[in-house]
Amino acid sequence: MTALIQFPRNAVALREMQTQGHALIGSTLRALASPFEVAGRCSEELRELRLTSAAQLRRGNLADAKVNHARMLRRAAAVNAAHTALWTVAHPHMVATPVVTVHIAHMMLSVLLRSVGKVKNVETEALLAECIGMFDPTSDVVGKATGMWVPISKHPVILALAVRKLIYGSVFTSAEEFRKAMLAARGTILHLVSDTESWSGLLRNCDRCVFEHDRVAWDAAYARVGADVARVMQDSDEEGYEDDDGEYVPPSPRWAALQAMIGAGNEPPSR
Repeated sequence: MTALIQFPRNAVALREMQTQGHALIGSTLRALASPFEVAGRCSEELRELRLTSAAQLRRGNLADAKVNHARMLRRAAAVNAAHTALWTVAHPHMVATPVVTVHIAHMMLSVLLRSVGKVKNVETEALLAECIGMFDPTSDVVGKATGMWVPISKHPVILALAVRKLIYGSVFTSAEEFRKAMLAARGTILHLVSDTESWSGLLRNCDRCVFEHDRVAWDAAYARVGADVARVMQDSDEEGYEDDDGEYVPPSPRWAALQAMIGAGNEPPSR
């Protein structure tokens, strides 16, 4: 496990580390400001939009589908980008992403300790070391093997959120509180990822409904957006493929129409 990690003994060096920690927390969260904003708006809209499931693509649902489609389509690419950005935060072990190093953890946690009024002493240094030790891969191995604790995320965004949560709560007395804050931060990211997926799924259902029952309105809607939107609206399960007998199964008409827009490099008209 991680050895005891001490605060800088020099007061100037300690203040410098805390200043760097503040800057690092701020820059880490600002880098995802746009995905957070987009995902938050998706969460709000899911409470307002007229829900249309995959089983409700009949003409009787066309009116609701068109209302949603008109409101949502232009933002399809932005929501897809937000989902991608937040998914990598929620699942850093699945893709190549930044990870929390001992130095990063030390800087961010030093900000937390100062903000909640912790003074530099042996007890505080032990608390700091215990929290930093959670980022040691050995901690994950032991936790998984014994079932004694759940490994925490190693993504800097999760750490930055957890630190902010504890600062705003003005309470930080144990490593357990820090672990709970880390798990809560990841839970929030997972919720936002789920909402962007639900939002995109709703848009796709509406898109299929409008395409099938009002092709003129569908064409008009896509004339106002670019090929980037058409690209994210394609679904792989509608793409052409070769079946088990070697026969070619053509793509769905909607997939083919979207592909034509992508091939043409359509861009929305200038305003």
